[in-house]
Amino acid sequence: MTIAPRSGRSWQLFERDLLVFKTPLSPTGPSRLLVSRAESCAARACPCRDVSLKVISFEVGEFDFVRAGPTLEGLHSKLASSDAMDARLDIDLGLVTPDAYEGRVPLSEEWTTQVQAQIDGELLDLLNEQWLRAKGIVSSPKTDWSPRAPEELVSWDEAHPDDREDLYLDHDEQIIAEDLYCLKPACTCSEVRVAFRKTVRGSPLIGSIRVRLPAGDVIERDSKPPRAALLDRLWKAFTSRHRVADRLDKRQQQMLDLVRLRAQAQTSTPPAKSVGRNDLCPCGSGKKYKRCCAG
Repeated sequence: MTIAPRSGRSWQLFERDLLVFKTPLSPTGPSRLLVSRAESCAARACPCRDVSLKVISFEVGEFDFVRAGPTLEGLHSKLASSDAMDARLDIDLGLVTPDAYEGRVPLSEEWTTQVQAQIDGELLDLLNEQWLRAKGIVSSPKTDWSPRAPEELVSWDEAHPDDREDLYLDHDEQIIAEDLYCLKPACTCSEVRVAFRKTVRGSPLIGSIRVRLPAGDVIERDSKPPRAALLDRLWKAFTSRHRVADRLDKRQQQMLDLVRLRAQAQTSTPPAKSVGRNDLCPCGSGKKYKRCCAG
């Protein structure tokens, strides 16, 4: 078995929930691999939104990962040993926290910093899928979002309620990023709006960024001056976590498919027939509507 992060990223998620991070020991020297087992709580009623990480590390060369490498059983055996370190990863906030609960060996500060720097939105989305499987939740998109005017936008989260919320921290306040899409089935626009707001109910919108696809160019920043600096910080965090153009372009295509399905369903549903007060009641009683269900 070969254990090495895929080209273009510093982590890789393998079978049996093995998550591997690669960190250079020096700019031109050898690297070290952090191998972890990522596990989600299987209790359906548990509201936790994190995964536990059981962690071991190897310097490249300690095992020949390319030609032979340890077996899956060998890695899992080492991960079950007393030498393994523990951490928790919040899959909404993307925060890594050493876990010293009940005598566990917490992930070292050095490794925590290095792993935190490698967490991105793609990994968090994959771990959310693992979390859903552990809970026995079957994820499916929705088209029965709340009524609104045609010119209004619908958020990805409303259409995909089982997906992870994209959360950020700013001075200990949680802020959610929502990508918003056009509802018009025939729309050919290539724009997406990413809006930021605090998760506290009733909080005003911090601001939004309008992005042109497929390039991912920013064409508008919409925020009042007091919140402009905060919006810039949030957008920087968003672009650090995500490959913005790829993510939003793929999601826009999926949202357009949902909008078209919604429009087809509404067109194929025959309008309800109005019943006059003197007509027979549709319940089948044989009475006039005004003397039956209308009363």
